[in-house]
Amino acid sequence: MAQVNFYTLPSSEAQSRLLFVCRLTEKAYSLGHRIHIQTESDQQSKLLDDLLWQYASSSFIPHRTLDGSSDSRDPVSLGTSLAGAKHADVLINLGKQASQAGDQFSRINEVISADSESLEQGRNRYRDYKGKNYQIETFKL
Repeated sequence: MAQVNFYTLPSSEAQSRLLFVCRLTEKAYSLGHRIHIQTESDQQSKLLDDLLWQYASSSFIPHRTLDGSSDSRDPVSLGTSLAGAKHADVLINLGKQASQAGDQFSRINEVISADSESLEQGRNRYRDYKGKNYQIETFKL
């Protein structure tokens, strides 16, 4: 069963959330994990794809945007669904709902912005994971 980590950011800006996801991805990748980032939309996938290429001049995060037609062999993938993410052991969930694929991942990371909608969605996801007896940790940044 997956460990679920909730990261609550002090900012409500979408860009801050995506930059934190880049930082979290870089950390997980440096520890040898294979990561899938589930995004809310194709537009968010594109923004995150661009940010991952530009994130830090001192690091390289090899990644691929998935279209759902094939499995990724890259250490980091991103897309609106979990199709093709069988390679990953870590999920960063940017979707509006809790992941239903907890058995597929050793760790699920939820990144919550400070705006009221994101906080409410985070509470709902927390309750969902708690109801399934996941081990949960929260980090207020």
